[in-house]
Amino acid sequence: MKIIDAVWEKRNLGVSCYELQMGFSDCAEEVAAALDSLDERQYMVVKVPSQRVDLMRLCQIRGYSFIETAIALEFNYKQLGYKVPNMTRSLQKICDKCSWGLMDQAELAQLSDEIMKNIFRTDRIFVDPEFTPAQAAQRYDLWVKDLIRNGNIPYKVCFEGEIIGFFVGKNISAKVNNSILGGLYTKYADSGMGCCMDYAHFMAMLEQGVEKSITQVSGSNPTVLKLHTAFGAEIKGLEYVFVKHNVCTE
Repeated sequence: MKIIDAVWEKRNLGVSCYELQMGFSDCAEEVAAALDSLDERQYMVVKVPSQRVDLMRLCQIRGYSFIETAIALEFNYKQLGYKVPNMTRSLQKICDKCSWGLMDQAELAQLSDEIMKNIFRTDRIFVDPEFTPAQAAQRYDLWVKDLIRNGNIPYKVCFEGEIIGFFVGKNISAKVNNSILGGLYTKYADSGMGCCMDYAHFMAMLEQGVEKSITQVSGSNPTVLKLHTAFGAEIKGLEYVFVKHNVCTE
């Protein structure tokens, strides 16, 4: 069990926050004691492995509400033979019109504008009625800006020369990339262009010499989950996310 003082959420969302990450082998009695002894923060988040129904029950008894299933995925490019699986002729024609590359300063400014339009609408912050859409968008915007400050420049994804979306991640080793975030711009929402996003990411990872890429998808976003698995991703684990909002001042 990890207890994380998520101080960044004070800046991102305006609330104090604890995040508790449960492990499969955690003792239920120790988890219960931790939940009962922690100082109350305004926003409490608990992530529980899908197999641990007993820990889910502990959370519910203590007033936590289920809000999201977090699905861990892995692209193993080496096992996939360094090529996109199951590319039909029609899909290949679409993907052949895609391009990708690191963003310049003007494109980063455009990205910030797009994020503030709420291009992310399935995550646990956006769907939580205790938060506003503006808070959800600001959290993503600040998250991306933190990544940029740390040297992780987002990629633009283009279709016939026009930017349709982005993705950003960071290398956690020489051969493994953590694909943190990606999305279509407002104009292309529900356009069916998600295939270009996944294709561009897949090819960009191959260009970098990456052997594996890990990512996470919300169970509230089955469209992206379907896309990722179609492009060769394997589901590696499920976590159930519970939250509680406390009325306290800090």
